[in-house]
Amino acid sequence: MLPNFLVVGCQKCATTSLHYYLRQHPNIYLPEGKETKYFVMDERYELGIESYEKNFENVESEVAIGEVDPDYMYFKNALPRLAKDVDLSNLKLIFILRNPVERAFSHYLMTYRRGFESETFNKALSLEENRIQKDYFSRMHYSYVERGYYIQQIKRFEKYINKSKMHFILTDELKVNREKVLKDCFSFLEVDTSFGGYEKKKNYHKGQIPRSEFLLNSIVNKNDSLIKKIIRIVLPNDKFRKKIRSKVLSLNEKDNNMVIDQKTKESLIDRFKKPNNELQDYIDKNLEHWNR
Repeated sequence: MLPNFLVVGCQKCATTSLHYYLRQHPNIYLPEGKETKYFVMDERYELGIESYEKNFENVESEVAIGEVDPDYMYFKNALPRLAKDVDLSNLKLIFILRNPVERAFSHYLMTYRRGFESETFNKALSLEENRIQKDYFSRMHYSYVERGYYIQQIKRFEKYINKSKMHFILTDELKVNREKVLKDCFSFLEVDTSFGGYEKKKNYHKGQIPRSEFLLNSIVNKNDSLIKKIIRIVLPNDKFRKKIRSKVLSLNEKDNNMVIDQKTKESLIDRFKKPNNELQDYIDKNLEHWNR
């Protein structure tokens, strides 16, 4: 069993919320955990398509079977792998898109919160071009601006999938008119559009920052710190240790007081203006508010 639809992007555009809502529909099957990274990460792809199919082994009577992974939109290696292993003639794509300036800063805050970013936002932007050439990790975490060039990424899919099988949503639309957005998604996926019994999702991905950078770095740092060694001795069970780690990281967060300065914001708006206008024509949605 393989998916017949994918939510392919974009990262930090409410894909978690969309996954949460779609998964509640009785005619839609989505794995409990989103983002398998199967078509992106070499070590997972090398396990073979049978390993990916295990994500869908609990499908029962659902007719729309899918996965949500925003990296399939951004990473170029995902698309040819999809074309090789999935029946693209039967595949539908959902794109959810956010103001790229807001998305870039939200991405930065997430990377900073996770302990992978120590630079200021402005400095990180100046380093991005060189950073993302280094390796998969760097491209994953430091692609603040490049991920916002949506139209370039969407048009790559045109070589494989007809535009009629693509559905476009704006993050703002989901926020202010959730019922209509979901009904349109249900219609696109050819499932019951009258379903409305979903629970409202909490905002789990607020742009928060760490209270203690020392504690954060001690836990998430790639190096084998003394604190990590002690924790492994005290908590030998890996699953339980991960739960504790997640809880500690959550308690170490506080509300964000970081903002983009006006000059940087204007510079980013200018960089995105041309691709935004091209995107606006392509998806037939008014994006003028993104350019101011």
